[in-house]
Amino acid sequence: MKKVTFPILLILVSSMIFGGMTHTVQAQTDPSILLKIAKQAQNQLENQINQDSSDKAKQLFREGTQQMKALEESLANNDVESAKKYFLSTMRIFKEVSQQLTNNKSPQTEMATLKATTEDPSADLLRLQDYSDNIKTIAKKYNTSIDFSDLDDLFVIAKKQIRAKQFDDALQTIGQIKQITIDLNNKIREYASQQEQSRAKDYAQKYLEQLDRLIENAKNQGLSENIIQKLESARESLSSTTDPHEIINQIKKLYQLKNNLN
Repeated sequence: MKKVTFPILLILVSSMIFGGMTHTVQAQTDPSILLKIAKQAQNQLENQINQDSSDKAKQLFREGTQQMKALEESLANNDVESAKKYFLSTMRIFKEVSQQLTNNKSPQTEMATLKATTEDPSADLLRLQDYSDNIKTIAKKYNTSIDFSDLDDLFVIAKKQIRAKQFDDALQTIGQIKQITIDLNNKIREYASQQEQSRAKDYAQKYLEQLDRLIENAKNQGLSENIIQKLESARESLSSTTDPHEIINQIKKLYQLKNNLN
């Protein structure tokens, strides 16, 4: 089995703890996976803790280890609910240990890490290229008139800078690309929302016409004033809303009212 690297493990832990861990744990069919994840986190942290680590980090690591022992005992006793709690406690502590280790890095280590991350941003640029292609596909789907030429030019510039080993310049260009993709994504979302509202209004107009005929027939047939008022109230509610979801709800109410009349 491929070993999970520490950054990936941290992402997993963060998503579990802060992204709804309870549902994630409940979805597991094999509770022993909790122990495997906790042990992976323990092993990764154990490899990073050394004599220069802070006393707090070492103490937290010991506390996390104790919680993991309780997790093992719970699983051995088939006490799944307790295992979930000990697992959450263990991972929270291990995450705090990781933060302590990160905060206590020496300036030399920080510089080495920074250098490693800025040596060649080709992978980051490739991810942005994929994201940009997805945005273009969505823009085409909604028939937008968005111009991607500036974005395409920046990709060309960034690739040239990387080939020339001008990584600092490439990082600045990549920063511009990220901002443009965010702006374009927001524009497409806004455009899609406007289209959705427009379709919903057209959909509502169709039923407003039917409702007008229904009201007219109710009056011609001499139905009670109470019924006519309900129909007119339904028409007013449907005509005054612009939210697509609310339009659907109003049309559902109209169907129910129409069935009651029938």
